[in-house]
Amino acid sequence: MSLDPNSRLGAVEEWRVATLSLILLAVMFTVLIGSHILANSLLSIPWLLPEAEGALIGIPVALAVYLFVPRLVKIPRKSVFITVPSRSILRWAGVAVVLVGVVTVGSIAGLSGTLEIHASDGRFLSRVLLSAVLLGLLAAITEELVFRGYLLSFIGHNWGWPAAIVLTSILFGLLHNGKVAGPGASELYVLVATSAGLLYALVTYYTGSVWNAVILHAVWNTVFHTQVISIEPAETQPERAIVSYEYAEAGFLFGGNWATATVSPFVLLVLVVASATVLLVYQANSTG
Repeated sequence: MSLDPNSRLGAVEEWRVATLSLILLAVMFTVLIGSHILANSLLSIPWLLPEAEGALIGIPVALAVYLFVPRLVKIPRKSVFITVPSRSILRWAGVAVVLVGVVTVGSIAGLSGTLEIHASDGRFLSRVLLSAVLLGLLAAITEELVFRGYLLSFIGHNWGWPAAIVLTSILFGLLHNGKVAGPGASELYVLVATSAGLLYALVTYYTGSVWNAVILHAVWNTVFHTQVISIEPAETQPERAIVSYEYAEAGFLFGGNWATATVSPFVLLVLVVASATVLLVYQANSTG
C-alpha cells in the first residue's frame, strides 16, 4: 500500500473530517443534478444527446472542486489517493472491457432473444458514443473522487482500511437505492452497486490511485447505463441502442421478472468474483 499511515491526513481533527465529508457528498449531488439543470437551460448541442449535455459543465466543475480541496485543507493529494494518473489506467481500462464483455456475452448466452446492431448510421453512432463517454465520465469522476478518493482515505486513516473499504462500499450501494423499479429490483441494485463499490475501493487502495477506479467505473457506466448496449425485455427496451438484445423470459440468474440482465444476480456474481480476484492477487503479491 502506497499511503503513509503517518500522513498529515491522520492528524486532521475528526470534526473537520466529518464536516468535509458531508460537504463533499453535497457537492457531488449538486454537480450531478445541477449540471443537468444548467445544461437544459443554457445548452442545445445537436451532436450530443440532451442527457449528456450536463457532462460538459459537470466534469470540469467536479475536477476543479475536488482537485482544489486538498490545497484548501492543506493535506497532500497523495493522502487522498489523488495522484497523477499513470499508465496503469490503461491496464484497468482493459480489465473494465473484460468485465463488461463477460456480462454481455454471459447474458446473451444465457437468454433466448433477438440481437440487433444499429451501426450503419454514422451520425447516430457518433452521437451515442460521445454522449455515453461523457455521461460515464461525469458519474465516475464525481462519485469516485468523493467515495474512493476522500471518504475511503478519511475513514481508513481513522478506523482502519478494512473498515473504510467495507463502509464506503455499503454507503455507495445505499445511495443507489430506488434507482430501478419493481419488487426486489431496488434491493438487488443496491447489492450490485455495493459490490461494484467494493471492487473500486479495492483497486484504489491497492494501486494507490483513484484514477484506476475512475476508468473502471467510467467504462461500466458508458456501456451499461447509456444507449451503447441494452440487454432488456421488450417492455423496457430503449427506443434505440447501438447493440440491443431483446428477450422475453429470464431465469433467476438473469433477473427473472423483477430485474434486467444488467442488474441481476449474474452481474452481482461477476463483480464479487472480480473483487475477490483483486484482493487475492494483491495479497499474494504482498506476501510473495
